[in-house]
Amino acid sequence: MICLGSKLDFGCAIGFVLASISGALAQDTIPISRTNRSILQPEMEAQVQQPGFTPDDYMTGDWGGLRARLFKAGVEVFAFENSIYNGNVSGGIHPGHATIVSDAFAGLKFDLEKLFGWKGGLFVISGIDRAGEDLTRKYVGSIYSVQQMVGGQRPFLYQVYLQQKLAHNKVRLDIRNVLFDTRFSAYPFPVWAAAAFYESTEFNVKLGLFQTSNRMFDNTKHGLDWSIRGEDGYTAIAQFGWTPQLFKQPVTSGASDGKGTAAPVLKGMPGHYHIGVTFSQWDFYPRFLGGFEDHSYGFYVHADQMVYQEAPGSDQGLCVFVASGYYPQSEISIVPFQVNVGLHYKGLFPGRDDDRTILHFIYGDLSDDYARSVHVPGRHFADSEKVLEVGHRFQVTKWSYIQPDLQYVIDPGGTGDIPDAVVIGAQMGVTF
Repeated sequence: MICLGSKLDFGCAIGFVLASISGALAQDTIPISRTNRSILQPEMEAQVQQPGFTPDDYMTGDWGGLRARLFKAGVEVFAFENSIYNGNVSGGIHPGHATIVSDAFAGLKFDLEKLFGWKGGLFVISGIDRAGEDLTRKYVGSIYSVQQMVGGQRPFLYQVYLQQKLAHNKVRLDIRNVLFDTRFSAYPFPVWAAAAFYESTEFNVKLGLFQTSNRMFDNTKHGLDWSIRGEDGYTAIAQFGWTPQLFKQPVTSGASDGKGTAAPVLKGMPGHYHIGVTFSQWDFYPRFLGGFEDHSYGFYVHADQMVYQEAPGSDQGLCVFVASGYYPQSEISIVPFQVNVGLHYKGLFPGRDDDRTILHFIYGDLSDDYARSVHVPGRHFADSEKVLEVGHRFQVTKWSYIQPDLQYVIDPGGTGDIPDAVVIGAQMGVTF
């Protein structure tokens, strides 16, 4: 299920992830939402929300004025609760079954400039509590997960990071103990990382260096193992992006020129394009057919673009997106090549300006080595898996939503031996 989130403030922006993962980093299934973040999950959304505090955005409001005072002083409290109820109505391994999973996420953001005069400083700490049984492995049998809130079904630390902004906020430096999940299609636990970001009006560069170890998936530590050991490796990521606004038109701004008129500004239809490369040096990437690989590498590209805008400067309209990843080491990559495409419309129906509708298709080509490693004599070899998904998020209030969703999983497991599965369900979320 693609998470349509509880709020999205930047049009069609899509976060990047790696479209394939190594066997060492793989769990039982690859969540679709990790291969395309066309709509952010709440834990990511908390990092990109626009500045300012509006009590109506939260179910618990202003806490009698306390929340606004905290925000003004430099302390922001955020919390989200999401749950997904899914059932495979036909096909898969065991049709007629349903499960529910949930994801509670909470944390604190400290504006160090407001608190201590540390210009451009930010400190964030957050945690997650996941619960519920995954429908995918037991009842559907697919490579791609039909529920993105599965992985580490217990409380664990999500992230701790210190950020420094420089050069009029065009440069950001991060030192963090943070999840890989914005980069990888899996659910590892926090690792040490350093990142640097440069953003101009239309171009950006993102560089990251992450600790890599076999402890990344040890959920018994609840994300609290911050050790660095001699056998650990690293993963480096470099991404180069372009964020244009096409077909600009003059739009009346809210700023007055002192004569009772508003100064027009040029705004267009936003797009986000990026290309990235990853390289990892670690001695313990297990090969599917035995032994270990000491490195991993790959490439990915992404593009999303608003192609129809209901009014100049509006965030309502149609966006298209496409993303692909190539991780050629078939001896360790479950999905060496993957492509996903889709459409996303905000405000499709009259009177429902904040609702969002998404249509998404993903194709994953499975590696030959992986296929041989899981092959059952007398059955077909795994080849590819496809998923078609349509969902609509109803924005019930500013702080709550419900999202019905339909997924059609083609060739679950990639072999053709498992019947195509039809999965229906709904996701619900609340911002506290």
